[in-house]
Amino acid sequence: MRVLGIIAEYNPFHNGHLYQLQKSIDKTEADFVVAIMSGNFTQRGEAAMVSKWIRAEMAVQCGIDLVIELPFVFACNNAEYFAKGAIEILNRLGCITHLSFGSESGDLTELKHVSHFLSHESSEFKQEIKSHSDLGLSYPKARAEAVKKCLGENYSELMDSPNNILAIEYLKQLILTKSDIIPITVKRHGAHYHDHRLEGEIASASAIRKALHSNGFDINGIKSFLPEEAAEVLHNAISYSQSGNVKFNLDELYYKIVTSKILTTASCDLKEIFSVSEGLENKLSKSIRLAHSLTELKELLKSKRYTATRINRLLTHISMGLTKTDFKDILDKEEYYARILAFNQKGAVLLKSIKKEKRAALPCVTNINKESDCLQGCQLLLSYDLRAADFYNLLTDKNLYRFSDQLQKPYIK
Repeated sequence: MRVLGIIAEYNPFHNGHLYQLQKSIDKTEADFVVAIMSGNFTQRGEAAMVSKWIRAEMAVQCGIDLVIELPFVFACNNAEYFAKGAIEILNRLGCITHLSFGSESGDLTELKHVSHFLSHESSEFKQEIKSHSDLGLSYPKARAEAVKKCLGENYSELMDSPNNILAIEYLKQLILTKSDIIPITVKRHGAHYHDHRLEGEIASASAIRKALHSNGFDINGIKSFLPEEAAEVLHNAISYSQSGNVKFNLDELYYKIVTSKILTTASCDLKEIFSVSEGLENKLSKSIRLAHSLTELKELLKSKRYTATRINRLLTHISMGLTKTDFKDILDKEEYYARILAFNQKGAVLLKSIKKEKRAALPCVTNINKESDCLQGCQLLLSYDLRAADFYNLLTDKNLYRFSDQLQKPYIK
């Protein structure tokens, strides 16, 4: 039995994702496809355009057999921890034979070479990172410069592209966990990750989201860039939300929440937030009194060292109260579980096999309330997922009880 794993955000599921899925199935001859998908907050630190339940439904409608949530503390994090959380879940499912990921490079040998180097960091490499960090560079830039010094410019150029960076981190985690999962890569086809143009058949997810926001969430302008099934799910979700006056422009409310959180949190406590370092708590306390909008706040905080993405994650971590201590506890205690978001008939067969044959080395959960006993060792990890769901529902004006994670059930095709 061949089971293909894919790590994704599907924000939203578009033609590029379908291309990767089809190419991956062709390459691996997979019998089943499992996706580990970000929840309501993405790796860039932003709220997803629609909920995890809607995005999981889109994925299943387009050919994914089983969708599992990547917990908030890993999903809304840097590339290293994003990859760590996803690979740990795939490993512990006990059935994944292959992992497919997109990359701008498309050259698995080159990507593996960098990942092997990074999985066994030399003292020279660490010193190079420190030297460039001391010059004020962000960690990703400092690491890329260190790779350039130690491996050469060709390899450092790989780390200029977001999909390559994630690909390298996935491979690194496979090495560090001594995983038997076989990696493959599909070269990114069509628009670049940061390309905001809507051209051809494949546009970037960011271009699609930008177009939707700018045209009042009229799906007609972006339908050609989504598989028909995904477009229908998204259209229904938007129509339902708009009839209930659910908000899609979250910036104003998000800004008020994060402002309140910073103003009412002591500087010593801000310092304990996961993404806060190097005196950033003082800059936060000062900047919040000078900014008049979320955009202004981000501009005041941004610097050569702190990228826009890191600032996004920082503000979400503050809003969620994610502390360094809690994250360390989750890692130390190896808290992982598989929250099932959606599946089709094939996915049901695979899920039954995983549970019946006791393949998984982690709880596989479809109903939090009924299966609470098996989550006793994951309470801290779970608490952040429940909190993230409530925070997202608050931002989008959804009923906090009716849409709570305790009441939501997986989508079944």
